[in-house]
Amino acid sequence: MYHYCIVIAISSHVIHVCTIVFHGQENFQFINSVRQMIEKKIILRLSYILLAFLLFSCGGTGGQAVVDISGEWKLLSEDNAAQAVIAYNDEGAGTIALPGSWEHLIRKSPNLDATVWLRKKILIDDRHRGKTLYLSLGRIAVADETYFNGVKIGCRGTIPPRGSLNYHFSWQSPRLYFIPENLIHYGGDNYIAIRVYSHILSGITGRLAVIDYDRSYAGYHYAGYVPLIINISSIALNMFFFLGLIILFTTRRKKREYLYFSVLVLLTIVGNFTTLDLPFPLNGLLRFKIFLLTLVTVNFMALHTVKLIFSKNSPSISWISVILAIPLSLLIILSPDSGTLVFRAGLVSLGFVNFCIITSAAIFFITLRNDPRRYWYFLFVAIPVPLSVIRNTWYLMSFNFSQFPMIIFFHVPLVCLIFTLYYIYDFERTRGEMNSLYTALMKKSKNYERLLKSLQKTNTRPEPRDIIHEVIDYLDNNYGERYDRKELSRKFSLNEDYMGQIFKKVTGMSVSNYINVRRIDAAKELLIETDAKIIDIAYHIGFDNLTHFHRQFKKQTNLTPNEYRTLMTKDMGKTTF
Repeated sequence: MYHYCIVIAISSHVIHVCTIVFHGQENFQFINSVRQMIEKKIILRLSYILLAFLLFSCGGTGGQAVVDISGEWKLLSEDNAAQAVIAYNDEGAGTIALPGSWEHLIRKSPNLDATVWLRKKILIDDRHRGKTLYLSLGRIAVADETYFNGVKIGCRGTIPPRGSLNYHFSWQSPRLYFIPENLIHYGGDNYIAIRVYSHILSGITGRLAVIDYDRSYAGYHYAGYVPLIINISSIALNMFFFLGLIILFTTRRKKREYLYFSVLVLLTIVGNFTTLDLPFPLNGLLRFKIFLLTLVTVNFMALHTVKLIFSKNSPSISWISVILAIPLSLLIILSPDSGTLVFRAGLVSLGFVNFCIITSAAIFFITLRNDPRRYWYFLFVAIPVPLSVIRNTWYLMSFNFSQFPMIIFFHVPLVCLIFTLYYIYDFERTRGEMNSLYTALMKKSKNYERLLKSLQKTNTRPEPRDIIHEVIDYLDNNYGERYDRKELSRKFSLNEDYMGQIFKKVTGMSVSNYINVRRIDAAKELLIETDAKIIDIAYHIGFDNLTHFHRQFKKQTNLTPNEYRTLMTKDMGKTTF
């Protein structure tokens, strides 16, 4: 249970920090210091740590086996304690290839549970005498008692009485059991008997072997605990993010993103705990209900968070997701047994999860097409997530639960959170740049206001053909607005074609070209006078497409905006010197 102690230690640390933060909200400097701590570099480094754990989890088991015990085993579906002894006659029993699963047996029960015995006869050569030997059984779903030559040498989890689903869930725990030397028949037959309780999950995964402690134990031990390490790391990272998001939400209550993400992370933590062996027995049906509910809710929240971030106001998507989520949640909660939960609620949950993920990906790719420069880094999440969902759907649809990595299911929202937080903080940092942009625009606005007042003092009424100058003045003051030729001609009571002809005679260019020239002139001033991002400048001067802005700027200056800013900054530096 050491992994549970680690989680408690992390939780205590987080609670301690929260106590300091919320002891008084007047401690605003501390809140700001915590907010500054959660910067892009930290978030990206945490992403790399998570990626490293995922890569390490793909590694094989190190070390050479003394005896490879994978392959054919005897499978006995009757729960009988006599099957542990050496003299038990198992010649008439069925066989199973291990690693493997016995889902055909648990399907016979409405609760999808069964207690089975596995037996195998092995030979340990006399040359291994004097070595410290361990029995490695990989991961067993979900609890076991292991016997060597009739003597119990280890167990993980608890096997409940018949008809009960209250047990310790030890699927994630590796089985490495010490074999006392006095039990070993060197050069003769040795019998391994494993009593296994399975509920929904069944089977044995990993490498089965008798190993030498000195040569192989460390490699087997590390490989066996990788899933637990990933799970505990996920909980720790999520607690870190949850603390940061709560602090941000308390300082900016109008930002709904922080609230959504806080709920998302909290549910992810709950989901991670459902895959751990808790210090108390928990009803298995309740555990898998919580798992499915968190899975559904996490993806529901993820969909609505994506809609909020990318400003996709679609009532139809919101209503469809709510209409699907409410009855699905009730179906999960009211499932009377494990069979109903898995084959009905589970399959519907898969459909709902796929709907949420595919819809979120579609929203992202639509946004990416409109503004690729701003959102391209989300591709690191948008591509792997649907692929992961397809993989997990295959595992569940084929009833291959023993191969289904539950820990990975809850890392997807975590990875989404990491990259989305990168976007949010990137957006927050632009606020300082926006202030300088706002100051420059206010200065220009005052200049235009003085110009308008001087024009209003003129009492001469313009000639009909001279009204085009009023159009020019209007465009000079409103070039940042969306251009609509019909609306503009109606505003000055001019025929649309006539206005275009006269405007071109007076200015030498069309109305749209004139607007683009004015916008680029304004952009050049803002590039010199402010530190605002190019994308913010483009939107503020009236361009709704960054690619179009770059094309127009290049056309008029033969430089890109970045090149222009760099060149003018150097020239201004030389002039000042």
